[in-house]
Amino acid sequence: MQQLLIEAAQAHGLQGRRYDKYGAVFDECRLDKKLADKLGRRAGNYLTVQTDEDTEAQKALKHALRSFVKRGKRALVVGFGNGDVVADALGAKVVGCLKEAGIAGGRISVFAPDVGALTNLDSVRLVQAVTDGFSPDYVIAVDALATAKAERLGTCFQFTDSALRPGGGIGDGKVLDRACLGSRLIAIGVPFIISAQDLGAKDKVGYFVPYDADKRSDICAKLIAEAVCDCF
Repeated sequence: MQQLLIEAAQAHGLQGRRYDKYGAVFDECRLDKKLADKLGRRAGNYLTVQTDEDTEAQKALKHALRSFVKRGKRALVVGFGNGDVVADALGAKVVGCLKEAGIAGGRISVFAPDVGALTNLDSVRLVQAVTDGFSPDYVIAVDALATAKAERLGTCFQFTDSALRPGGGIGDGKVLDRACLGSRLIAIGVPFIISAQDLGAKDKVGYFVPYDADKRSDICAKLIAEAVCDCF
């Protein structure tokens, strides 16, 4: 899983614009191509929303998503990841929340391609095939991320219009972006995994998820789904 951009950027001394709204902390960052190449990312706009128990999270996420939705009436929401793995179930859960809301087939459509290891099909090509026939104004891609700070697990939301590499950028996987889709892309990610080293266990190798990851991902999925419904 790919690490939050804000953490990679801060490690290189990059500081964007920070402000508070609805009790949440917003960090805006714009990467040009030179800086994006240095960080191993795609150029574009990034917005991170850090929430806590006192945050009006629903309003905060709606505000964040609206800053990326300029115009357009139709959206395809793509939930990446493995719905059977707690740390990777966010995308599938968002799709599930939207289906329960009864919006599929209208201004919002949904698609969950699952992970290539299970289907033996490239998920980016599957999304391309769907968008070729549907031509949505926006593709909203949802996936889980990694973080270097435990307090961000299940509480930090990253929005970007740059790109998304399903699976976290392992190897030379295909990248989902506007060029391959023909539609505007908005990628939304929430971290649910952290390495043992980032937790201070330098003598251990591996990754950890919070004990209540399932509950946290349910909450995050519902918040993201509500924000999408509000914007479309």
